[in-house]
Amino acid sequence: MIRQAVLEYDHSNDALNKLYLLIGNREALVLKGINGYDEAVRVSPRLAEVPSVRFNGECSDEELKRLKAYRPDVWIAVGGGKLIDTAKRIAFTQSVPLIVVPTLVSNCAAFTPLSVIYGEDGTYLRYDTFPVVIERVIVDTRLLRDSPYDYFRAGVIDTVAKWFEARYISGTTSRDAGIQSGLSLAAQCGVLMDLSIREDDFRRYDTDIRYIVDHVLAIGGAVGGFGDAGTRVAVAHAVHNALSRFDSTHHWLHGDKVGFGLIVQEQLASSKDASFLENWLHAIAAPTSLEQLGIRFDQVDELVDYVIEEMSIQGIRKIEDAERLKDFFKNLQEMVYK
Repeated sequence: MIRQAVLEYDHSNDALNKLYLLIGNREALVLKGINGYDEAVRVSPRLAEVPSVRFNGECSDEELKRLKAYRPDVWIAVGGGKLIDTAKRIAFTQSVPLIVVPTLVSNCAAFTPLSVIYGEDGTYLRYDTFPVVIERVIVDTRLLRDSPYDYFRAGVIDTVAKWFEARYISGTTSRDAGIQSGLSLAAQCGVLMDLSIREDDFRRYDTDIRYIVDHVLAIGGAVGGFGDAGTRVAVAHAVHNALSRFDSTHHWLHGDKVGFGLIVQEQLASSKDASFLENWLHAIAAPTSLEQLGIRFDQVDELVDYVIEEMSIQGIRKIEDAERLKDFFKNLQEMVYK
């Protein structure tokens, strides 16, 4: 199945100024985040004139139920990944179009035909895949240049993961046209490791940063849109989902936990890139140990069980992988808690 969710993607210095012509005479409602919305209003004060409703912070079934009471002609999502996922799900449920204004460079939610659903406590539950029509993704340079750097760094990690996970699932080539297209796009995402993502580079927002931002927000999302299950998620995201069950990890961003999951995945695959990947993550201050993630000695066995459960849910059922995963975490346990 090939799914692409976005009709138009506009990354420009005045992208947000074009929002109001796009709305036209339709009744619009903004789903707004706590911080990003205020920054968007700073960039484009007219946004404050559009009716809005506050996002509660989790893309949860409870939040979706609350938002069903609102019935605009078009939803406008102004915020980060969980907010955008919530807006996609409610827009699909109501069969109305959606306009997305990312305020963070943190993930590919603005381009994916799915929503990741969490519990109210931040625990990962599932992801729902569905057809969704996003009229336009509005990527305004003025807004993103000043956005939090840590989210950008985590977004790059999550985007790089597209290559490692797609390769883990489907190898490097496929005779399926959709999967091959996804693999080709994923390979582009892997190349981001060769580019500088220091904060001073991000603030300058030069050609390389624009290239990276487009991959984080758009190209990374298109990987799964073309390749579907053949390129979407593998062990790294299973580890992320398992880690999300521990309160100690909630202050780490999505991409940070996925990056740690990549270390586990590449070790399981006996990949020659495992040490290179770990060194890259360490160099950009991403967590590379259970100790950094706040996982205690007595929680390691529980974590392993959760990871195996998530691998099974995602269809990664190779018994040898499960056994090697247990061995890996046991060795990691001895290394971290010696």
